[in-house]
Amino acid sequence: MKKTVLSPLISACIALLVAGVSPSYRAVDAACRILSDPLRRLLAGISSLFAFPVAEAALFVFPAVLALLPFLPRRKKGAALRLPSLAFAFCSLFLLLSVLPARRIAPSPEPVSEDDLTAFTVWLAERANGEEALLPPAKGKGTPPARKSVNELSDAVTDALKKTGLCPTEPRRVKATLFPGSFRRSGLLGYQFAFTGEAVIDPRAPAYTLPFTAAHEAAHQAGVLSEGLASFVSYVALTESDDPALRYAGWTGALDACLVCLPEKTRNEIVSSLVSRVREDLRLYDLVLPNSDSARAVEGCNAAAIRLRDGETSRSYDLFPRLCCRRYLALPRGDQAAARAIY
Repeated sequence: MKKTVLSPLISACIALLVAGVSPSYRAVDAACRILSDPLRRLLAGISSLFAFPVAEAALFVFPAVLALLPFLPRRKKGAALRLPSLAFAFCSLFLLLSVLPARRIAPSPEPVSEDDLTAFTVWLAERANGEEALLPPAKGKGTPPARKSVNELSDAVTDALKKTGLCPTEPRRVKATLFPGSFRRSGLLGYQFAFTGEAVIDPRAPAYTLPFTAAHEAAHQAGVLSEGLASFVSYVALTESDDPALRYAGWTGALDACLVCLPEKTRNEIVSSLVSRVREDLRLYDLVLPNSDSARAVEGCNAAAIRLRDGETSRSYDLFPRLCCRRYLALPRGDQAAARAIY
């Protein structure tokens, strides 16, 4: 690899190390704005030109390329890229796209009391019940899709995210996986692949969960790598939408996350207050995300990421209900910037 290529990579690694060891959130955020955000924006823009997930299509291309390598003419000595150079470039990209942005999270707000969380969950249940009455009649199991296609859903959630002003970069396109149905067996609803900047969802997941999943993965795509913070940004975007189907996805997404944080007796009382379709939707969601071996493997991956950023509790999803409740408590005081003021 030429020295002209190595120089900026070395500079990037030095900047990453300086920001990575710094206790200052502002230092990490500044490094992201200078280094990570432009690269993330470029990758997301390129991958959005393709209707299919490039990362999944590569699964078919790489074996063919490897099979053809022995038959390709050999290059002159010294002309081929050395393995250490490729490894260095890959690690630099990993640091830029994953490790550094993962630490870009402001200090966690103070824990909320059980009484406050209970009051917030009751409020969410009332909102979900009220929004359910505005939805089309159910067909089969659960709520029908919010949009006819993933492309239409992508446009709706990315527009909603842009209006929040909470994403470091603009979200682009949300895509449907090439392997529909396979995510459910893995205990997943979607993913975001940093090296291609793609947000991907499983269209065969329960229909009412698709807007929240799409918004969550699009928030990752736009630079919000914390799981809890991405869910919070999705909640703000969906619940402030003009579309009742998107609002319903936001209320129920937060409701499901808050219910598991409450004592069993309180949880059962709130669930009993839900209308039948909301209870059915929550039941379908629980069926899709079983406590399987693959789900525990994903939990382990999240735990490794949490150690890199420090400060978030188990799986980092616990931050989501806390942020939502803090925003709920701020709104009655007339704080119009509650999404940003919760810290």
